[in-house]
Amino acid sequence: MFYKKSRAKVGGKYKWFPRACVNKHTVNTQDLGEAISRRCTVTPADVHAVIRSLPEVMSFFMENGNSVHLDGLGSFYYKLSCAGNGVDTPEEVSREQVKAVRVQFIPERRKKCGKYCRALGEGVELVKLGD
Repeated sequence: MFYKKSRAKVGGKYKWFPRACVNKHTVNTQDLGEAISRRCTVTPADVHAVIRSLPEVMSFFMENGNSVHLDGLGSFYYKLSCAGNGVDTPEEVSREQVKAVRVQFIPERRKKCGKYCRALGEGVELVKLGD
């Protein structure tokens, strides 16, 4: 993973921090399908079809109050973002308070060498990009 120097104002003063650099090419569903098919016996078209159906199936389960866990990746569930400062009584709670429904993702953790590591971040090596 590449990083570069980034300047931000903190407490009225500018400070320097490392910032992740993301490649301009976004890996799409077709790219994932081809890469996955090279690692197993499934065709790129089959992988693509499964990936394309995943959001609809996950949404169905999450709409019914379930979280969805994908082994080696993590868990997804719906979270409500509410407007205002809340209400005084339970009777006043209503759907009008909901500003947005968001998807929360929690990366899977594995115990390795006596400590927990996030599955997606495991083995990431930081490389400085330019000066």
